Amino acid sequence: MLHLIYEGELLRKDGFIVKAASSVTLITTEKHNIIVDTSTNNKENIIKSKLKELNFEPKDIDVVINTHLHYDHIENNELFENATWFASTKEPNFDSTEFKDYRFFKDDEIEIIETPGHTYGSISVIYKDYVVVGDAAPLKENIIKKIPPRLHVDRELAMKSLEKIISLNKNIVTGHDGIYYIK
Repeated sequence: MLHLIYEGELLRKDGFIVKAASSVTLITTEKHNIIVDTSTNNKENIIKSKLKELNFEPKDIDVVINTHLHYDHIENNELFENATWFASTKEPNFDSTEFKDYRFFKDDEIEIIETPGHTYGSISVIYKDYVVVGDAAPLKENIIKKIPPRLHVDRELAMKSLEKIISLNKNIVTGHDGIYYIK
């Protein structure tokens, strides 16, 4: 089961980002209770409340997967004290005392793919008819207009990742704009 706990937000003023908080996604498989991206500190109560509605508590989460390690995607990692945190070793802030390499995460219901461009270590999580993409597609507009994220380390790489995501033909959980439904 996949639930969007928080859809995220991205506010710009005069072309500059003034407020950003990532989407937060709960995925439950037979083996794991997973959170993909944990958003910003000020979203803690929203996360706890939505989890409670779904009969979960933060202590029930055993895996956190961060699509990349920008602050607006990781600030609530500590909320999930029983979880193992996974990310890409290609992220500049990757610390092996905090994070495990995502390639060591094993669950037959989950596939993690590399989707670099926004950062060199950006990853996406595939579960059934969904792909949770972080800032490989921060907004629905990125998918609709087929444009890479404004903030990127490599525009061409970001575009290739976006094309890869779209070609999966799955519902896309964006980094900051809820779910883009394919069907």
